[in-house]
Amino acid sequence: MAINMWIALGTVSVAQALYGDVQHREMVNIPAGEFIMGCKASDGVYCSPGSDVHKVHLDAYKIDKYLVTFERYQACIDDGYCTEPYYGAACNYKMKWSAKHPANCITFKQAEMICAYEGKRLPTEAEWAKAARGPKANLFPWGNAPEPSCDRVVMNQRVDGNKIGPGCGAGTTLEVGSKVKGASHYGVMDMAGNVFEWTSDWYSETYFNKSPYKNPKGPATGSAKVLRGSAWTAKYRDGLALTVRWPYAPAGQGYVVGARCAQSLN
Repeated sequence: MAINMWIALGTVSVAQALYGDVQHREMVNIPAGEFIMGCKASDGVYCSPGSDVHKVHLDAYKIDKYLVTFERYQACIDDGYCTEPYYGAACNYKMKWSAKHPANCITFKQAEMICAYEGKRLPTEAEWAKAARGPKANLFPWGNAPEPSCDRVVMNQRVDGNKIGPGCGAGTTLEVGSKVKGASHYGVMDMAGNVFEWTSDWYSETYFNKSPYKNPKGPATGSAKVLRGSAWTAKYRDGLALTVRWPYAPAGQGYVVGARCAQSLN
């Protein structure tokens, strides 16, 4: 399967020397059942257009506990399956410290490819929402309180007297899973902050009004895909709430955009 050529350093490959052993591939089981999806004025946060509250039933599935890291993405590149993402500026590929950071600046196609390489797929918007909000439709992964802070989220907040706010003072992303207190009801990490995440759904402001009750997969066509979550640049609760959804061009390579994979159980 692999078409890469390893240059050995003793018994350690170049890729291993640069990126270490591939980790953060654990998945979390999300049980079948109904949950509440969408946003309403009484939630006390900004509701994206078309985010009408509705009930959804999903079959059981798995979702990555962690965002796709550059370590995982590099393994896909080394096997000749994935293409290199854009790098430079705030795009962190090839940075010596970024192996366990979320892979940012990847297009929708690149996100699809890394998931396929691992025998997975991108989550639907509904799957992402349930894994993030839990059965009680939490506003934040950990619940409705306390308010977002760098205790729980990789966000834009100055800490320890730092003059820089984004990334909790790092000025970029942080390693995946670094905010343990920010885990969702199901134990999924970084569902708020760090990077936005691609979903498989095409974006529509009217889809929630007509989506099927069971296992919705989004509109059949569109010009933009749905991003869910938030990023290391987000500062306020409206931008960090799990109700946020944005349209994004599939060819986009934003420095606040990454991915997480899912897997069907049937």
